[in-house]
Amino acid sequence: MPNVEPKATHGMVVMGEETVYLSHMGMFMDPHAVQNVLEVTLRSAAGDARQLYVDDRRTTGTAVYTLAPEPFRLSDLVAPEGQEPALTSFTGTLFRGHFERGGTPILDPVTVDVRRVVRFRRFDHDDPRPGTLNYLAYGKGDELFLGHWITRAPDFDHHVAVRAVPGGAGDVLTDDVLREGPRLEIAGRADRPEDRLHESDQVTVRFLDGGPAGIDLRLAVEREFYEEEGDLAHEMHAH
Repeated sequence: MPNVEPKATHGMVVMGEETVYLSHMGMFMDPHAVQNVLEVTLRSAAGDARQLYVDDRRTTGTAVYTLAPEPFRLSDLVAPEGQEPALTSFTGTLFRGHFERGGTPILDPVTVDVRRVVRFRRFDHDDPRPGTLNYLAYGKGDELFLGHWITRAPDFDHHVAVRAVPGGAGDVLTDDVLREGPRLEIAGRADRPEDRLHESDQVTVRFLDGGPAGIDLRLAVEREFYEEEGDLAHEMHAH
């Protein structure tokens, strides 16, 4: 069947410094009903795009950075086994702040080269809400992030930086494990916004997929970068 998904502007949250990640700002309506985390590199005629972004982030201390890309199909980023994806790069504008809520353009245009699709999953309104708070883990080297596992409305998008607590089993969160975006369960927390991870929290987490079973990890939350509830408050079905 031909791809009938319309092209759209798929806003992205920008995370990471040494390695840059983009997380799709999903909604419960087509064609935005997708949770998608990408490992990317940035290019710009203005110079070293990653360094310009990192310098801006460090200078201003701003938490939220977003990307407003040219219209494209999210499904073009993934391909059947053994094939190449239809899309491996796209252009857009990088904003300090939220691009739809008064953000400031800092790189326009910027070219995004996709190095890896860490996670790509379509929302299914028949999926049950987890009984406990779930996040997916991503990152590389010393940078470790958690993004809330989105299921059904009302829900929330949330990204934090974390670190392994010394003496725990944090060494299992290797680059090889993180490249697949493992799903983690946060012990003792319900899956709702008020129970989300907060700065300075220390929590016990367990792998639900993508990592060794039966191992408890202890993680400390260092910084909250993004939290959104309004865009995921309602289920909207296309007909």
